[in-house]
Parts: sequence; C-alpha cells; structure tokens
Amino acid sequence: MTRAQRRTIESHFYNYEKERNECADYISSRMLAGMGLDYSKEKVCCSHGNAVEDRIIKTLDDYNCKYRWCLVYEKTLERVKWTQKDKLMQMRYIDKNHQVCICDVIGISDRTLRYWVEDILNIAFMWAQEFDLL
Repeated sequence: MTRAQRRTIESHFYNYEKERNECADYISSRMLAGMGLDYSKEKVCCSHGNAVEDRIIKTLDDYNCKYRWCLVYEKTLERVKWTQKDKLMQMRYIDKNHQVCICDVIGISDRTLRYWVEDILNIAFMWAQEFDLL
C-alpha cells in the first residue's frame, strides 16, 4: 500500500458518516421522486446521447463510489469486531479523538496503536481492491 492509497483510505474513513448519510438521502429522494426520466424537455436531434441520462449516470456513479467506500469501512469494522480494534476505529474515525486519548481509553501504547492502525488499513486496502476502488 502506497502513501497516497493510505491517505485515500483514511480520508474516506474520516468522512464515513457524511458519505453514508449522503447515500441514504440520495436513495430515499430518488425513491420518493421515482426513478423515471423526464424526456418532455429533452431535444433528441442528434445521436450523441441524452443529457438527462448522462447527468443521472454521472450522479449514480458518484454515489456508487461513495457507497462502495462505506462498504469498505463496514466490512473492515466487521472483520475486527469484538476486539479492541473496533473501538479504535470508532474513536479514531467517527469520534475523531487524538492518539493520546485513544491510547489512554483503550489502554495501549502509542506503538501498539500505530501497529493496529496499520493492520486496519491493510484490511481496508484488501476490501478496496475487492470493490475496485484502488
């Protein structure tokens, strides 16, 4: 795992709640509005494609990527569940606590914390590759 891939994974982990809420809001709004397309205002005079469909496909691709990153977080959390590492993930990425605070609450040294974070990110890296995100 490169440094850039590590930064990408951690940034999506830190934004997990925001991305999950955006995906849930988008899905619920699309279900309430219906998934149909409105062709009444669309001019179909060329064979390039349809602008309405292009916008919807781009939006779906964006939310699909966010949804897959949420799945990476959830699968990683599922993998370390019932260990102290799940508490570490909660405190580090959701609560956004400082390393010293995390070490004090969990009762581990700074070196152990860095080792556990590296282990968590390696698990997440494997899931990100599984979901074709990296």
